[in-house]
Amino acid sequence: MNGPVSEILNDTLKLLTALARDGARPEEARVRLRSLQEDHPACAPELVWDVEPYDNSVHYDALLRLPDEGTISLAFCPDRALPWPLRGVQRANERTLVRVNATRLSVDQAVAYLDFVWDEARLVDRLVNACLIREELNRGWVEPTDAELQAAMDAFRRSQGLYRAVDTRQWLERRGLTEQQLVNLVTDQAAVRALRTRVTAGRVEAYFEVHRAEFDTVSIARIEVADLNRATETAARIRAGDLDFLTAAQAYFLSAAESSSRPGSTFAVLERGEAPEELAETVFAAAPGTTVGPIASETGSGFVVAQVLSFAPARLDPPTRSAIEQQLFNEWLEERRATATIEWNWGDANRLGRPA
Repeated sequence: MNGPVSEILNDTLKLLTALARDGARPEEARVRLRSLQEDHPACAPELVWDVEPYDNSVHYDALLRLPDEGTISLAFCPDRALPWPLRGVQRANERTLVRVNATRLSVDQAVAYLDFVWDEARLVDRLVNACLIREELNRGWVEPTDAELQAAMDAFRRSQGLYRAVDTRQWLERRGLTEQQLVNLVTDQAAVRALRTRVTAGRVEAYFEVHRAEFDTVSIARIEVADLNRATETAARIRAGDLDFLTAAQAYFLSAAESSSRPGSTFAVLERGEAPEELAETVFAAAPGTTVGPIASETGSGFVVAQVLSFAPARLDPPTRSAIEQQLFNEWLEERRATATIEWNWGDANRLGRPA
């Protein structure tokens, strides 16, 4: 075995034995991994671990990538520790995700409900993305600053309406979480934001220049009418000056409310790249003050008569920058997903044709 490989094996074994000796938890282990990553960047050292529910012990494996050769997996199990073959042994009821009164819901049932019954395939995609993000963070941990952590916690509390300590405790109890688990989740969220910033650094401006028009916005007032003939008549009367647009919008809004249907939003700001194609083509081509339509509603439930209020050319302001960063980050995730090996460990994965 050549010298460089022997050296990293020795250094990695020292780290693994130290982690086992000190009983290091994953957060600490990731910090201690950095020096190994800095000393041997070509091998991209990475830690993976398994927490044993029986005694809460942690077993670490180190993955070392040899360029153009393969990957070495190195592990250390101290004397009297839980033997490796016994780690991960499941009792039958450990496949239960949640129990409500006497009813149990297994992991495979939960995923089936989310994916097939409730048509929430996006959640399954997010689970895969979470693994890809965790993989990247483990390779080179992005540690948020104290200010970033505080900002992330404040933003989380605002998003959930948790303005009092009692509200936070009730929120945690409903989800079976501890305060430390909440801190860990928010820390991970802050780390993901830092990773997104790192992945998209220096690319936002170029993307904006190429796609500038997609971020143009137009403000409109809109009326949704179920019947095409009535929509056509309403638009004609408004254009002729026989009917005030806002008066017509109020009448249709109240009519929908009285019939127990859900009235649509009267005012909206549309972004060119996100708006329904036919509506975008029409309103972005019209001058402010122009009434357009009827146009088939994006929901397919009727027709839209709209009045253009104002047009705003794209600016690289904070919301636009954030949207571009998220788009670039999504593309980065898709690239990694295309080459990832995905194995689902629930139900009869092969029979159900789950992603592989």
